[in-house]
Amino acid sequence: MQPRVQRATRKYIDFALVEDYPLRFSKAKGRRVECLSGVVWITAYNELSDYMLRAGEVFVIPNNGLTLIEAIGDCRVRIDLPNLFLHVLHRLLVLCGWDRLVLGANRLRNFLQMPDWLR
Repeated sequence: MQPRVQRATRKYIDFALVEDYPLRFSKAKGRRVECLSGVVWITAYNELSDYMLRAGEVFVIPNNGLTLIEAIGDCRVRIDLPNLFLHVLHRLLVLCGWDRLVLGANRLRNFLQMPDWLR
């Protein structure tokens, strides 16, 4: 049985998991994974060991590589969603690049420092 969404809000999604049907995440660095019930087995890209979570324990995804979240038996997990503002800012930086952001910030700063009569 595929992972099922139990509850979804603007801040997190709760999943019901069963064995042999892992959740797969990539580009999820910094997201919190909380085990709500049961036992969860987590494998993260480039990590030397796997992680086991029991109810109430939390794991923070360490990088943007593939992360597998699998149940041992039946379990429920909560995955935090990214902050929308930070997510949009990150996407803008990826699309435009730091150099364009810095150029725009410098132009704004210079504009704000001009005397009123020169604007």
